[in-house]
Amino acid sequence: MTSLFFLAACSTSEPSAPDGQSSPPGESPTDTTAEPCDDGTYRVSSGACEAFPGLGVSRSPTTIAPARDHHTTMVIETTSGHWLYVIGGTDAWETLHDDVQRARIADDGSLGAFEQVGKLPVARAGHCMVKSKDRLYLFGGVVGSVRDGSSKTSVVLDLDAEGKVVGSSAGPEMPEAVMHLTCDLVGDFVYVLGGRNQRSQSSKLSARTRLDASGALAPFEKQTPLSPDRSHHASFVKDGHLYVLGGLTGDPTATFEDRKDVVFAPIAADGALGAWSAAGSLPKSLSVSSAQLYKDAVYVFGGLEDGARFSAKIRRATFEQGGVLGPFATLEATLPDPRGHVHQTPMWKDFIYSVGGKDMTDRSLDAIDVGRFQ
Repeated sequence: MTSLFFLAACSTSEPSAPDGQSSPPGESPTDTTAEPCDDGTYRVSSGACEAFPGLGVSRSPTTIAPARDHHTTMVIETTSGHWLYVIGGTDAWETLHDDVQRARIADDGSLGAFEQVGKLPVARAGHCMVKSKDRLYLFGGVVGSVRDGSSKTSVVLDLDAEGKVVGSSAGPEMPEAVMHLTCDLVGDFVYVLGGRNQRSQSSKLSARTRLDASGALAPFEKQTPLSPDRSHHASFVKDGHLYVLGGLTGDPTATFEDRKDVVFAPIAADGALGAWSAAGSLPKSLSVSSAQLYKDAVYVFGGLEDGARFSAKIRRATFEQGGVLGPFATLEATLPDPRGHVHQTPMWKDFIYSVGGKDMTDRSLDAIDVGRFQ
């Protein structure tokens, strides 16, 4: 298993679909005290029952070069349209990437050719990323060289109106050096969670930094420690709660526990994180997957099942009373190929994008899959 997790990766969660935006701190979760919905439907935030959308996934003719895993992806709107961005990563830990690339998204959801629109000041992989206004914020990861291990650094990228990188600056250091962490933007706060530290152990890291009016980041403040500690997980925000899904606890190259649990913590009106508590369970342990909100459900794409094999499965769960996740259903739709270390599946309208990753032969991938909800 060492090769699958060697210096592993990171995840981030910034929902980009209009129906998947993070909720303000302190907002109450969906009330599901009404009568159950009929089979094939589920209750949305308005209280109505709606049919589950269908999902189809196909392989795009567009590829990313170099092939990569442990990168970050995001859909960004600029004055020239909507673009799928791919930033950093590694080619199976032979080298680290420092490029910022993007592909134009056409009206039908298809992708144009990738173009480079900037570089990171230093190559970075296994990081996480959020966006606010005209800036991208990257945290942690392996920075500079594969030999350097986890980092506590952050970097801020300035984008012009066309979405090109026009500057960069150092952000605040996190309380602990980690990679394979996640980060989420909620209002003015960025929360960083978990990860693999320099001792190759999973972390209880839970900290926040705040954006001021100029977009500068304040020093990090520690929050309620992540419990249980973990790395290789996914995270997302819904209805005033921060969720952490799957991952592993321990050292991925030695003794570790694969996780299938989901935990969440409430976000107070002042942005403080409350205690972590159980919020549901996956049918199997899962790590290095993505978790993306669409409408009032969370969709989980691919990842490593039971610490043994990458999956092509797509799973979905809806939210029950108090924000706890109901049982996960495995969809008929699948990814064209099993893979993991694709830590974000960003959305534009009803389209969802899965870029690169790693397969069971430890090979970095250049393929891009496009899904559509309808």
